[in-house]
Amino acid sequence: VCVVIPAYNVADSIGDVVKGALQHVSAVFVADDGSRDATTDNASRAGAFVIRMEKNQGKGCALKRLFETAMQKGFEAVISMDGDGQHDPREIPRFIDAHRKNPDAIIV
Repeated sequence: VCVVIPAYNVADSIGDVVKGALQHVSAVFVADDGSRDATTDNASRAGAFVIRMEKNQGKGCALKRLFETAMQKGFEAVISMDGDGQHDPREIPRFIDAHRKNPDAIIV
C-alpha cells in the first residue's frame, strides 16, 4: 500500500502531509498538477516521489497518473490523500487494516 497525493499550489502543507504519510507507508507519490509555488520542492524534500505536470490538468488527470505510477512500481493498493492537510495521516492504519480485511473493496 502506498499513498498518492494530487497537489496544486499546496507548498505550505504538502511537506507535513508527506511526512505524516511516510510514518505509515513506505512510499508516497505526489502529482504536482502545474503548481506555481514550491509544492514540488517541498514534497520532494519531505520524501515523496514527485511527478511534475507542467500545466494544470485537474485532479482526475493527476490521480490517473498517480494510479498508473503506483501500479508500475508494484503496489497493490493506494490511499489517496489531499495535499492541503484535510486528511489526517494518522488515519492511514485504519485504511490499511480495512484493506487487509477486504482486499477487493474500494474503501472511503
